Amino acid sequence: MNIVDVLEGQITIRARPETIFPYLVEPTLLPLWSPTEARVARVGRKKHGVGARLRVEFVAHGLDPVEYEIICQEATRLVSRFTGTMSGEDIWTLTPDDRRTKVHNRMVFHQPEDFLTLVGWKTVGRMIAERDVRNKMPLLKRAVEEQWRPAED
Repeated sequence: MNIVDVLEGQITIRARPETIFPYLVEPTLLPLWSPTEARVARVGRKKHGVGARLRVEFVAHGLDPVEYEIICQEATRLVSRFTGTMSGEDIWTLTPDDRRTKVHNRMVFHQPEDFLTLVGWKTVGRMIAERDVRNKMPLLKRAVEEQWRPAED
């Protein structure tokens, strides 16, 4: 599959990876920091880990729903394959640094099968996705840090 685009975002959050991780995989927590995602629901019987699937419906932009399937889940790394109008991989890497974690998100978009979808991506879709990646990182930081309090030493 040819790669048509890669978008990346990064932020440092005052929390450990195990505190951040649920915000990346739990349907009730995703809309707290990703405002374009109106409804998130599990699909299928598998609830957690590799093979678990989420269906995401978006608030605006006239986008079709997207389905994410977790293809790799480790303590500090999550890789999901997404399919919809566009397809690709959503890769999260959490790098612990004392009581903070560097969070890196890399979205790899594959070449769509039809030409009109590619034109739509190049003219409008990329701009919307780029803004979404840029805006969601500070929102993820705020959502996690408002919920999380460090343990007393």
